[in-house]
Amino acid sequence: MLKQIAIADRVDPANRCEGPPHRRHPNPRPGNDRTAPASISRSALALSLAAILCVAGCAAPSLAGHALPANVSTTQHWQLESVVIVSRHGVRSPTRTKPPLQQLSPQAWPTWPVQPGQLTERGAALVEQMGRYYGDWLREQHVLPAGTCPTPGQAYAWADVDQRTRLTGDALLRGIAPGCGLAAAHQTALDKDDPVFHSTESGVCPLDPQQARRAIDARLGAGGLASLTSTYAATLARTSDVLQFRSSPSCSQAPQPDQCRFEALPNQVRIDDSGRHMRLDGPLGIASTVSEVFLLEYAQGLPADQVAWGRITTTADWQRLLQAHNAQFDLMAKTPYLAQRKGTPLLADVKAALEQAPSGTHAPAGNRVYVLGAHDTNLANLAGMLRLDWTLPDQPDNTPPGGALVFSRWRDPVSATDYVTVELVYQSLEQLRDQTALSLAAPPRRMSLSLPGCEDPAHGNACRLQDFSRLVEQSLAPDCVAHQ
Repeated sequence: MLKQIAIADRVDPANRCEGPPHRRHPNPRPGNDRTAPASISRSALALSLAAILCVAGCAAPSLAGHALPANVSTTQHWQLESVVIVSRHGVRSPTRTKPPLQQLSPQAWPTWPVQPGQLTERGAALVEQMGRYYGDWLREQHVLPAGTCPTPGQAYAWADVDQRTRLTGDALLRGIAPGCGLAAAHQTALDKDDPVFHSTESGVCPLDPQQARRAIDARLGAGGLASLTSTYAATLARTSDVLQFRSSPSCSQAPQPDQCRFEALPNQVRIDDSGRHMRLDGPLGIASTVSEVFLLEYAQGLPADQVAWGRITTTADWQRLLQAHNAQFDLMAKTPYLAQRKGTPLLADVKAALEQAPSGTHAPAGNRVYVLGAHDTNLANLAGMLRLDWTLPDQPDNTPPGGALVFSRWRDPVSATDYVTVELVYQSLEQLRDQTALSLAAPPRRMSLSLPGCEDPAHGNACRLQDFSRLVEQSLAPDCVAHQ
């Protein structure tokens, strides 16, 4: 069985305001909207804390949101210097998919209040709650000033061009610094891929199709793509039942409708000759897509009978359905070669921001809180490059809406040494469903992650900054960095 993680999505940006200066490009200007075909995307649902245990590379989450992370809990004198928050966008409507959702079930799908793939008003509110928690924590740690707005550039967001990522960046900044009028910056051209978030699609770091296929084959082993159907047979069967797939338009149009079986469809990896686009077709990809849609319906607060037509009633059911989702994204986003090609520009940006380098990042000089409005694909790519693995208590999706990888730079004043810690910060399934107000007293979940090859035995999961920089440098694809 593959290790589990999630992947991302793209579609429909809208005009948005510009942000303060940064170090890589001039100030962006608002551009015109565009509509792009969507690749299939993902989100999150609930698990019992006792039902899910951490896998290698993670520790139990800290539920005391105001405390230092578990990885530095024994070094209370450390000072938090700066943070980089790589956040997935918030709850969105389903993207345009292949095949269309309407072909997969005889039942009508719920109507959403926004265009396909766009952040909903509720999604923005949920993300703003995350921002309020971050702001409270950062003020308590004296990273941001209390009682006043941050100085220019001190808190800054760079977002991908899609509407959902730009508005997510805005919502996070609203929560972090309420009433301060901060908004996320983004590249000027909204009709072009931002290479920080889409390095292969933009052509900055294309895949070698043959090497990509070899890398996937190596992950799958002797059984190849066919093994996915047998490994996830129970998940695929349950997905078919929830969809009532045998009565769907897809089956009615089949040559032998009475023999139409969801799990009989072949799994296929498609990569175009340019190396810019790839996807997984077949039952696992479909199961991943629809389980994400069901999860989004739940997080959006739709009535129970509109969430998977009322057919998902247990934690075990959610867990089983999301297995396909996590497995697909582990294969297509965390496989080392794919992760490196897709994740190098973003990880290089994170590294430069933590180092407070004069170039190589959008973070402005003097920045202490740097938010990147990203996709679940991006989080998965970073996890693949850094060899991070996790399973989340209370959340079956490994990269849920609004979830973030938080890179923190700490200073040990005794040894004059800087350290980096990495956490996954996220809302549980029920926090999403209930729109729970987040605070230091009622925090989101925080999971401390260990960086393989960068452990400091004296300080748990903390990694010396110089060792972190070396580890990242070794994981980057040099030809992808050269374009930055």
